[in-house]
Amino acid sequence: MKKLLLFIYLFTCSILTFGQQEQSDTELIRIVLTNYIEGKINSDTARLSSAFHEKADFRYRDLKSGKLVIWPTADYVRSFTPGKKNNFKGKIISINIAGTAAQAKVDIMYPNATYADYMNLLKIDGKWAIANKVLGQHAIRRKVLFITTSHEKLGNSGEKTGYHFGEVAQAYKPFYEAGYDVDFASPKGGKTYHYGADMNNETDAWFMQNIEATDKLFNALRLSEIVPEKYDAVYFAGGHGVMWDLANHTTSEMITRKIYENNGIVGAVCHGPAAITNVKLSNGEFLVQGKVLTSFTNKEEKYIKLHKIVPFLLQDELERKGGVFKSVDNWQPNVQVDQRLVTGQNPASTGKLAEEMIRLLASKSDVK
Repeated sequence: MKKLLLFIYLFTCSILTFGQQEQSDTELIRIVLTNYIEGKINSDTARLSSAFHEKADFRYRDLKSGKLVIWPTADYVRSFTPGKKNNFKGKIISINIAGTAAQAKVDIMYPNATYADYMNLLKIDGKWAIANKVLGQHAIRRKVLFITTSHEKLGNSGEKTGYHFGEVAQAYKPFYEAGYDVDFASPKGGKTYHYGADMNNETDAWFMQNIEATDKLFNALRLSEIVPEKYDAVYFAGGHGVMWDLANHTTSEMITRKIYENNGIVGAVCHGPAAITNVKLSNGEFLVQGKVLTSFTNKEEKYIKLHKIVPFLLQDELERKGGVFKSVDNWQPNVQVDQRLVTGQNPASTGKLAEEMIRLLASKSDVK
């Protein structure tokens, strides 16, 4: 009986000792990984170097050639500018230990992309160090902001206005199918009166049946809730309401300026360009100044007999602010692209405008 109790005692002690060793190793590895993360963020080359074995390397797939690249860690560390703060966060996701070897995963989160670092670590001479690092990238959904009007009164006509439904639906579907995450916002948020919905139009009907899309549109965020840095592009749908509440909206203009100056894309169709007529960049110039663009034309406004109802003629205002206006015949598709500004003349231009924005977005780097 005494021998049995002694055996149980010794066995229990060995388990506890092993558990303490395992916990100690986990803590030591966590310190190594923290040195790696903090060293990268702060470009602290000494701290970053301390995380790696002297013979370690960094492996990744070259995006252009598709070939394996093996980069000595010493060269990798030298690529950092000492003291320069980098715009990302790091998080230890997992640590798995098997004796003197371990594997760990660390996520490196940039504003527009998340990279996964897979680490192989070895315990040599009682010290844990990264022996090898492999880089991968998570699939991400880039974000686009759709802004619509909250204004529902068509001047003194006694009629209602709002946003043009087709100019929302027919822009949304291309972004949706291209894998973009679209948010909706308006000055007041929530639901706004709309017109121009054509349930005989395949895209309009598709949008109305898409629960995710309609829920976002009919429960739009307030512009005051928007964080511009989250978005790669902003799109202004038309509808006469834009002429009243977005033509001089400080928050909308701030959002547009920040997205554009952060290498983002600005798009607007029909009356949507009214929202960018007064956007000024940080250098004091109007966004539209010197740029080739278009919008709902004076001829189109006069054709529907609203030229004396709207607060101003959009074509005239864009030209007055320095825009180089290009138009085609009434109701014909017309999309103009100048740098990162994409504009469309009328509802018929919506789909092509969205395609041009997506083309420009595809040419951008995922990591800023």
